[in-house]
Parts: sequence; structure tokens; C-alpha cells
Amino acid sequence: MTGLSFFDCNVSYGRPSVPSPRQAVGPDELLREMDWCGVGEALVTNAHQRHDDAVTGNRLVVEECAKRDRLHPAWVLMPHQTGEFPTPDELPAVLARDGVRALWAFPSRIRYLLDANTFGPTFEVLSALHVPLLLSLGESSGRLSGWDLVGALLSEYPRLTIVAADQDCWGQDRYFRPLVERYPNLYFDVADFELAGGYESYCSRYGPDRMLFATGFPGLCMGGPVLTLVHANIRAEDKAAIAGGNLRRLLSEVKL
Repeated sequence: MTGLSFFDCNVSYGRPSVPSPRQAVGPDELLREMDWCGVGEALVTNAHQRHDDAVTGNRLVVEECAKRDRLHPAWVLMPHQTGEFPTPDELPAVLARDGVRALWAFPSRIRYLLDANTFGPTFEVLSALHVPLLLSLGESSGRLSGWDLVGALLSEYPRLTIVAADQDCWGQDRYFRPLVERYPNLYFDVADFELAGGYESYCSRYGPDRMLFATGFPGLCMGGPVLTLVHANIRAEDKAAIAGGNLRRLLSEVKL
């Protein structure tokens, strides 16, 4: 065993719109995959949230995680103006009731603008509560996408905790290092962080505190990110922080 306590911030179960080589149809299958790869806990979404009906998916992920203490539910953010999501005034109590301490945003997939006009008061609430917002770098909002979108959001809402997810394997340090230096509430997942010497270079300059372990399952096989971090040439305490300590700290700081 690795000796690390892995807490995955980016994992999903259910039947995705495009089948993956390995997938977990339900939460129990996901737990078996986690056991096989040595992952202890996970912040999870389901395929309904990501590919079908986020309203139903948000309800189901809470119900299914309530019976499985290693799985922690994340909701998918939607505009409250359509009646599909709590209003800013309602949001703190609803998140506390359902034990939800993190949100995902899929603006292009679910078809909305991730901006102040749609979400300004909601962003203020999330900032005050320290609720992390995970944003896939494959998403876009209007003319902005990827790291441009991340930077625009943080420029307007610097107190908002944003986790940039799903970077590709080709090395994106030139995009995110300037943002890391400017915005202390920016984090990024390491699901596909496979750049040779990437962990060593980044941690030697910035430390490990903004890196969150992730597997990107089922889009990526779960074991790869485990192996990459285990064999990184960084300090044991840095590995422990990335593997799960940083995410546990973030979630413990949520004020619900």
C-alpha cells in the first residue's frame, strides 16, 4: 500500500453519455473501484448531473451518498432564476440540510452564462461560506473558456474558491502559475497532471497547498493519478497534503 490517504475531488458514477473503458454504474461499484485503486474517500457527482438532468442528479447524489460515508456529494450549479436551484437567500440552509460542501459548474454543457448577471449574488454567498466551486477547463461561458474563464471569475470574485479541473496532460503551468501567484483562492486538480517533473518543479516553487488529488474517473482510469503522485520526487508531507489533506482542509473550512 502507498501509506497515503487519498481523497478524490473529481469522480463520477453512473452511465456517461460516452462509455469509458472502466466505469461505475452505481455508488457501490464506485466504492469497489476505489478499493481496487487504494482511494479512501471521494467528492462525487453522478452521470445524471453531468449528462442528463442536473435537478434529478443533485437530489440522487445526496440520497445515495447519505448511505455511504466515504462518498461526499457535490451539486451542479444552475441558475436559480429558472426555479431549478435555490436562491441565494435559500442556498446556505439547503446546502447545510443536504450536507453539500462543494459545487460544480458546467456552463456550456448545461447552457448558461457563468457570470455576474446570472450568479452574482450566488457567488457572494459561496464566497462568504467558503464553498468551493469546481470548474472543468473544458467548459466555456460566452467568449471565455478554460483558464481565461477561471481568470475572469477570480478577477471579479477574488474571494470565491475555485478549483480548476480536468487540465490535459501536456502541461499547463504557463497558464495557471500566473493565476496561482495572483489569486490565493485558486486550486487545481491533478487528475491528468503528468508533465515530467511537474510535481517537483511546481512544489519546489509554490508548495503543495493548491493541488488537489483527483482521478477524473471514469474519463480517466483511477489508478494512473495514484501512481503518478506516489512516485513523484517530492517530500512525504507534500504528497500527503496533495493526496487528501488539502481537500479535507478546504471542506472543513466551509461555513454551513
